[in-house]
Amino acid sequence: MKFRTVSRLNYLKRARHRGGFGIHSPFLFRLITTVIEDKRGNQAFKTFKLLRKQAIELLREMLVPELLKVFEEYNLTTAKPRKFYRKIELPLKYAKVVYRLIQDFQPMSITYFGPSLGVNLASMRMACTGSSVFQIVDNPIFQWFSKELLKDQSLPEIRYFPEDPSIPVNSGFYLINYPLNPLMTQKIYHKLLEAHGDNDVMVIRGIHESKEMEDGWNELTVRKEVRISLDLFEIGIILFKKGLQKEDFILKF
Repeated sequence: MKFRTVSRLNYLKRARHRGGFGIHSPFLFRLITTVIEDKRGNQAFKTFKLLRKQAIELLREMLVPELLKVFEEYNLTTAKPRKFYRKIELPLKYAKVVYRLIQDFQPMSITYFGPSLGVNLASMRMACTGSSVFQIVDNPIFQWFSKELLKDQSLPEIRYFPEDPSIPVNSGFYLINYPLNPLMTQKIYHKLLEAHGDNDVMVIRGIHESKEMEDGWNELTVRKEVRISLDLFEIGIILFKKGLQKEDFILKF
């Protein structure tokens, strides 16, 4: 069996929390039941689906050499744009969680580490139009593709930077999207641990994608700076809020 499949089975066996069951903190109970598990619809979610469709169509049409190279890096042919999309962007139900978290926390800045075709970035941008939104990624093809996808959307500016350790990281909301690169994931969260704020939120994609990613997640959750960790399998959520009892939860999601 592939590691991810085995990990998924273990997750389902260990997941004990749903609908606030076993959660004693009023802050966490509200966060889980009214934000993370919120099933209500939202007009923005229709835009997510539309952008997903447009991104896949754009992948079929705009096969520039730089994009072809990325397909190859993921061991995919251009005949599989949907599979390529799923490698890059968050699944919709998790993108909705990120959107709701940002709406609830209203961070001053949002920093997205890793590749995006523009859909993840747009959803985060729409969640809090007053925030500054940054993408930090080493391959400029993703910046080009995101701008092409979003050029007709009336969204406030998204700023793009190369992967450079000298770039200052502002406190706020962070999403790390390197599920296939545990070393990069660890490098980023170690940097964030050095300069996090009390109300910061960190979301990591692919925490059970490989043994290395799972080991990194387990290493992170025991850090004293981390007050709360929430395991939703596809993503992990980290809270640094002082005053909360240090706890780790596996949410059945």
